[in-house]
Amino acid sequence: MEYKLEQSGAMGILTIDGELTVQYADELKSALLKSLDNVDHLVLNLAKVTSIDLSCLQLLCSAHRTSGKLNKQLSLLGGRPEALQQAAKNAGYLRHVGCNYDAHKDCLWKERST
Repeated sequence: MEYKLEQSGAMGILTIDGELTVQYADELKSALLKSLDNVDHLVLNLAKVTSIDLSCLQLLCSAHRTSGKLNKQLSLLGGRPEALQQAAKNAGYLRHVGCNYDAHKDCLWKERST
C-alpha cells in the first residue's frame, strides 16, 4: 500500500494504491486519521487499489462515520473502483439508503442511481 495526501485549503485528496488488506490496516488507519485531522473534506482516490479485504472496508466505514461526527465530509473520487465494489458486495456492505452519521445522508456503500 502506498498513499499520498494532496491538500488545497480545507479539501484534500488521499490517493491510495496497491493492496488494502489486513497487513496494511494500521497504515490505512493512520493515513485516514492524519488526513481527516488536516482537512474538512477528504476525497479518497482508490482507483489504483488492487484488492481490499473486510478489515479495510471496516476502516473506511469507520472513517466515514468519524468524519460525520466531526462535521467533516469523506467521499470517493469517481465512485467505487471495481476492487472496492466487489469487496463491498461480497461483504454485504452495499446499501440503498445513506448513513445516519452523515449530514448529507450519504454512504460509501450506497448504490447510486444511474
